[in-house]
Amino acid sequence: MKWWFSDYDGTLTLKENNYELVQRDINFINKWTEKNKFIIATGRDIDHINELIETHKFNVEYKITNNGASMFKGNEVLYELSIPMSERKKIYDVLHKLHKLCGIKISDTFNSIEISGIKEESPRYESTIVREHWFSKEDKFNEYIDQILTNEKINNISLYAHVQDFDYIKDLLKDLENMKIIQTSPFVLELMHKEVSKYSGIKYLQEKYNINQEDIISSGDGDNDFEMLKYVKNSFVLSNASKLALETGKTIINNVSEIEEYIK
Repeated sequence: MKWWFSDYDGTLTLKENNYELVQRDINFINKWTEKNKFIIATGRDIDHINELIETHKFNVEYKITNNGASMFKGNEVLYELSIPMSERKKIYDVLHKLHKLCGIKISDTFNSIEISGIKEESPRYESTIVREHWFSKEDKFNEYIDQILTNEKINNISLYAHVQDFDYIKDLLKDLENMKIIQTSPFVLELMHKEVSKYSGIKYLQEKYNINQEDIISSGDGDNDFEMLKYVKNSFVLSNASKLALETGKTIINNVSEIEEYIK
């Protein structure tokens, strides 16, 4: 039996298909799970993944969520790695500076909340790749910001920003300890514990079930897939992936159904 760990957005769903799963890849996944394990490893939260699994009737037992900050077997939490409480006051202060400059989403093991969007009297830049709904988001900042200080299970903070503001944001966060900030899409920066990665979930299951390295497959397209593309021998990277992903994935593919050509 083989274990396939796959990113979702940009890997199972492609831009050319309007980021929707197509029947070709659905058929491959269903064929794969007749004899093998299929694990979704994503930056999304557990509710989103459960909804996707239900919609497509996939046979998925294990789920790696929030970019590896938590892992589930069914609805049972196998592990979770939260943002250290020692860093929360610094983060709290930074988010006050970023309020209305960028969209902010906070996530814990079970929930994600979009607490604020971008507010501009007039466009600060001639063009932006930030999606339009972040400019009309209901502001819930004051309602939820204190969770940064009180909710021990918060494991991810996502910032939806103009690319031109990335350096400013990173500079505000540079002094945090035991933390890392990565770009997970063209206009998204995510803050998490430095040990968080999708590969953490792979290692957990590999050790738990004594899985041979030859029987592990990974697929991804983004910087947040870096570790599982680098450290898994049989890793597949999408042809339109980020530069870092392309540098670390072992085999380039155009869609996940092509994995069948390499893994028998």
